[in-house]
Amino acid sequence: MLAKEHWEKKHKESEGRYNRVTDFARFAYFNFMKNKKKASVLDLCSGKGADSIFFHNKGLKVTSVDYSGEAIKQFNETQKRYEIFLSNLVKDITEPLPFQDESFEYVYVRLGLYYFTEDELKNILLEIRRVLKSEGLLIFQVKSTSDKEYGKGNEIEKDMFEDETGYVRRYFSKEYTESLLRDDFDVVMIEERKAENGNAYLEVVAEKK
Repeated sequence: MLAKEHWEKKHKESEGRYNRVTDFARFAYFNFMKNKKKASVLDLCSGKGADSIFFHNKGLKVTSVDYSGEAIKQFNETQKRYEIFLSNLVKDITEPLPFQDESFEYVYVRLGLYYFTEDELKNILLEIRRVLKSEGLLIFQVKSTSDKEYGKGNEIEKDMFEDETGYVRRYFSKEYTESLLRDDFDVVMIEERKAENGNAYLEVVAEKK
């Protein structure tokens, strides 16, 4: 996992930017969430909270978690500006989540699961399963092995690379993703999306078994 200092610096330097709802959040809501008004959503690795605020404005009950205190600080400033309040906290998600079993209908993670070793990732998925309600959905987006940056840097685990600056990223194939989820989730959807700029993503929806 990347050092906390990396995220504090990144969010501080980008203050005032990158805080618009993402296409993936819109996709998740309109295809999988819109028929469950007031459903509970855990937004892991929420960053500055744009997607969380979008879900909140759609009537969902959102709890947000991010590793960076700076990101949550900016998130709270945005909330104050718009006179809204969402529960949020600074938390390392490699540690147990501070929520009771079966607390959420949805766990949403956009580009937050690819900084971890395989062992860390497996433990995170177990915690996600624990806090999901019966038949709850895990909805996440990660970088695909088809991405333009795949293979650059020092390979520290299969499909996980560290560049010269210390930036670490894991890339996911469909087969690897299915193998990670197989024991605890039923895969509802797994699709690759490629952008014209060479970025490539896997978008995944999985139901708790």
